[in-house]
Amino acid sequence: MKGMDFPRWLLLLLFGGLVLAPQTPLHAESSARSAVVTAMTETAPKRSLNSHKLKVAVCDRPPFSFKDGVGAWNGLSVDLWEQIAGKLGITYEYVEMPLVEIMKQLRTGKCDLSPVIALSGEEAGNIEFTEPYLFSHGAVLTPHKSLLQSLGTFHGILMNKRVLIIFLAMLLGMIFFSLLLMFVERKHEKGHFSGLSVKGFGSALWFSAVTMTTVGYGDKTPLSLLGRVVTFFWMLAGVLIIAVFTGTVASSLTRAEMKEGIVSFNDLPRFKVGCVAGSRMDFLLQERGIPAKRFNTYDEIKNADEMGLITAFAGDVVPLQYMMNRNPDLKCDLYTLPDSAMIYAFATRQGLPQLSAINRELLKISLLPDWRSKAERWTGPLSL
Repeated sequence: MKGMDFPRWLLLLLFGGLVLAPQTPLHAESSARSAVVTAMTETAPKRSLNSHKLKVAVCDRPPFSFKDGVGAWNGLSVDLWEQIAGKLGITYEYVEMPLVEIMKQLRTGKCDLSPVIALSGEEAGNIEFTEPYLFSHGAVLTPHKSLLQSLGTFHGILMNKRVLIIFLAMLLGMIFFSLLLMFVERKHEKGHFSGLSVKGFGSALWFSAVTMTTVGYGDKTPLSLLGRVVTFFWMLAGVLIIAVFTGTVASSLTRAEMKEGIVSFNDLPRFKVGCVAGSRMDFLLQERGIPAKRFNTYDEIKNADEMGLITAFAGDVVPLQYMMNRNPDLKCDLYTLPDSAMIYAFATRQGLPQLSAINRELLKISLLPDWRSKAERWTGPLSL
């Protein structure tokens, strides 16, 4: 019986040993494993934030972005982006494409960011924007008028009905005054206007002209009291006539300049307008139903202007002023459009993880007191 009980005691001894064995090594191993997993979880987002190489879309749009002599990208927006990317340790690569294609790539998420986009409320649901770093407005560039065109404008003003009526009134007034002066001065045989002769009338007409225009040479004068009284009233009438004539010509010139110039979008339909495809100005023109020929680069626009395909180019005042400053031989007139805001910011695809950090660094730079002077190193003097 006792021999048969031995296995039972052995089994009880073995089972008790297992139950009473210390568990601290297993708990320690489990705790260490949990600490490692927690550390990996905390550090993983920080590593993945900058591990992905961003695709940064750029296009030829000086002074915001352009290629230098060695093919590297430069410009205000490019320089600003590179500062921010350097501070945040973001890796990226530039992808060149037309502006209209940039918007498509951002909407579909094929590109991550572009630093050369103007804010657009219409795209707010498709892409995201940072805080703005430059405020501008729309402008229109037109060829400068030649001397012949200016003379043609002046000729048109002189042929204006109101100007012709006033000019005719001046001539009739001078003739009437000359005859009246000859009549009251007829008794003075040694006077300048005596006698009903062609010579006397010519002298009186000359005197009436210099008196009306307040030139007053003093080579001819009335001798009689009545002649001087008549001359006094003619002086008053002459001042009034010249004032009306000058005012009419000046107002006609102003209207002609306003008609040929551009002060709002309503003035654009009489021009053959060109713009950059996909730009903010492109949308504004479409919104107002103004037909325009669209181009991808400024070189295309310059060629189109030389070929006479367009007579005005609508865009942003900053690149247009920059283009004029860099090309002194470019004879153009620049008209601003105050009712078209151009506000530049970085545009990103939806859900870009680095957006908050980029926005934070962008604000730090653009709110510094010297930001405007740094921007003007690229753009030239800004009158905004």
